[in-house]
Amino acid sequence: MDEATSLKTDGIEAGKPTRTFKAKSKGRKGLIQPPEYLPPKYYFEGGLRKVVPYPYLYQTYAKGRWQGKAIIEVFAKEFQDKSRQYYVQAIKSGKIKVSGETVDLNYKIGNHDVIQHAVHRHEPPVTADPIEIVYRDEGLIVVNKPSSIPIHPTGRYHHNSVLSILKSAEFGFGDLHPVNRLDRLTSGLCLVALDKPTSVKLMHEFKSRTISKTYLCRVRGEFPEGEIVVDKPILTVSFKLGVNVVSDDGKECRTVFTRLNYNGRTSVVECKPLTGRTHQIRVHLQYLGHPIANDPIYCCDIWGADFGKGGVPKEKIDTVISELTPHAFPQENMDAVTATSERSEVPSAISPSTEGPASVDPTCAECLIRRADPIPEQLQIYLHSYKYAWDGHEYETPIPAWATEDYTGDLALVDRFWKYGGKWDGKQPGEILQEE
Repeated sequence: MDEATSLKTDGIEAGKPTRTFKAKSKGRKGLIQPPEYLPPKYYFEGGLRKVVPYPYLYQTYAKGRWQGKAIIEVFAKEFQDKSRQYYVQAIKSGKIKVSGETVDLNYKIGNHDVIQHAVHRHEPPVTADPIEIVYRDEGLIVVNKPSSIPIHPTGRYHHNSVLSILKSAEFGFGDLHPVNRLDRLTSGLCLVALDKPTSVKLMHEFKSRTISKTYLCRVRGEFPEGEIVVDKPILTVSFKLGVNVVSDDGKECRTVFTRLNYNGRTSVVECKPLTGRTHQIRVHLQYLGHPIANDPIYCCDIWGADFGKGGVPKEKIDTVISELTPHAFPQENMDAVTATSERSEVPSAISPSTEGPASVDPTCAECLIRRADPIPEQLQIYLHSYKYAWDGHEYETPIPAWATEDYTGDLALVDRFWKYGGKWDGKQPGEILQEE
């Protein structure tokens, strides 16, 4: 898990007032006031939207499961995107503090402690494709979201999110309330309320299932003709990875599928989710043996030769998750990054990881390396939120190029994606570039 997933900022946002934390533990400072942040600095390069790295403070009250445990053990276990050695250095140097104070490695986390981690934040790039406003009235905007951009700040993404971009000078929106959520790699329609009453009303529509949702996808193999209904419950088996599977222990779930065309390799399928579970369409397609053709999670060989068709036995779930962890979120040799960060200055042989406007912190491990930019294929899956309809309202987007009947781009899947078990050209996005 990227630490931003769990260490949330509770009100910290560029250009906005920040929330003051009051630490209640004895001996701790009474008020913890995080710094104000400047507006994001975006720049565009090679078809990508990038953010100039910036200082950032993650903070959260101590979780119940952390209490009584040494702070080094909590960070090393809970936040595995960095090495243990990194956290040792961060605690010793005061980048990681408790309620504003430096502590030793074996400090036992207590109730009401505020855990803080100051970083020089590097966000992954996303596509430079524009966010399109499909519809707008006084209470609602309907957005056509490009793939690769998350709806809201999450994980490693903060400024590179739909809400943050809409609030930036580029669009100038104020308070926003996302009504529905799409996976980062999914494209298409999402609803964003401009005020709380509209948000509450639309959320009720979703919960009461009066909104008709239609998605398009391209799946591996020849999908059966006719209407196919899957009503298998879905269970989250890894909150860290956000991975779900069909399981009798899960929540009720129902999806209706209809094949639109087949080209000898892949099929375009219309999907109508009648419930709103995380990864519902992706998991139900995997269960049918026809995962989304370029899905790096559910169409990878870690699930077995049949890609998890018919479900995965309970006794195999732990093995699948352990193998998916480095596949989905590779550590990318963070030990080497940590070792590099021990140097006193940026080595001349390595350019900083940002090639746009410079923002280099010589104590930041990420500043001392270069990462490969993602290629376009790594920025999407063949899943698109195509049409929403309710109570006389109907919105839809143009059909994506990959969903047309004459599309041939899926030819590349054979030798560049499926051949490598679910990795484009056998590589992960953001891999570290070696020194020459």
